[in-house]
Amino acid sequence: MTKAERLIGEIKKLEDELDKHQNRCKHPKKHVTKTHGASTGNYDPYEDRYWTDFNCSLCGKGWTEEGSK
Repeated sequence: MTKAERLIGEIKKLEDELDKHQNRCKHPKKHVTKTHGASTGNYDPYEDRYWTDFNCSLCGKGWTEEGSK
């Protein structure tokens, strides 16, 4: 096994551990920031979009929810 292959394996293991940690986190409200976004003013108003980007400072997880205001 090459050093690169070993490092890739270690990175994968750490990514899996982080994923488990983030999925167990309850994302307490006081640790979550929200950033609202929108794409409006389109020729067809049905193409307008609204979303919210969330980020938890406890676990580092970031996610987006469509249609949030």
